[in-house]
Amino acid sequence: MPICAHTRLRHTCDLLIAERRADGTDHGDLLSALVAARDLEDGGRGMTDAEISDTILTVFLAGTETTASTLAWALDLLARHPEIEQRLHTEVDTVLRGNPASHADLPRLELTERIITETLRLYPSAWFLTRTVTHDTHLGGHPLPAGTSVAYSPYLIHHRPDLHTDPETFDPDRWDPQRPRAPRNAFIPFATGARKCIGNTFAMTEATLALATITARWSLKHLPGQPPVRPVLGASFGPGRLRMHATPRPRGFRSK
Repeated sequence: MPICAHTRLRHTCDLLIAERRADGTDHGDLLSALVAARDLEDGGRGMTDAEISDTILTVFLAGTETTASTLAWALDLLARHPEIEQRLHTEVDTVLRGNPASHADLPRLELTERIITETLRLYPSAWFLTRTVTHDTHLGGHPLPAGTSVAYSPYLIHHRPDLHTDPETFDPDRWDPQRPRAPRNAFIPFATGARKCIGNTFAMTEATLALATITARWSLKHLPGQPPVRPVLGASFGPGRLRMHATPRPRGFRSK
């Protein structure tokens, strides 16, 4: 990140933190929660401005590339499975009726949410994670002394045939409530336990509404002659060189 951009971000965070501390009102958002947080094991100490700023920037950065990658993979998968795309178009047309998706629409965007869930199973943004053992323990019969670093891959877990039927198949309906559920912790795109991603619910909501809004207005297809998209391993698990053509759908959004 360029120094000037980083400096501006930090300055903006500092202003917001100062305003919220002076306000003293709980606005029901993450910033209010951070300002009000107290460590009961440390005499009730609150977070410093620098700690709050670090957390804000972490959430801000972690919630952009990961969601963008998930949406890109979802659009790629839908283009490869036109029958599922058609079902999605039917759902968003019925639920949204030409309006942008809103939080109130979520309960009825059932297939849309299942598509996001299945996309996260196939292509979890957090494909490789680490943890540090805090107490001597055992894992699978192997002793792990405190301080040991453990690495695991949600991607590999999500593609295990003993945990997921036909794991290489894009099947959003595997998440239908009427279908048998995968074993506990067989699906961990946001990790699990005490260190589970704090933004998991927000990320699912954001991605579901974004996918519904995009596909209600546009139909996206791969450009002719484009080779199959291959994952690019980095901080997140994104599609490399994905090129698509967006065609306006007849219904689109209602004009204001």
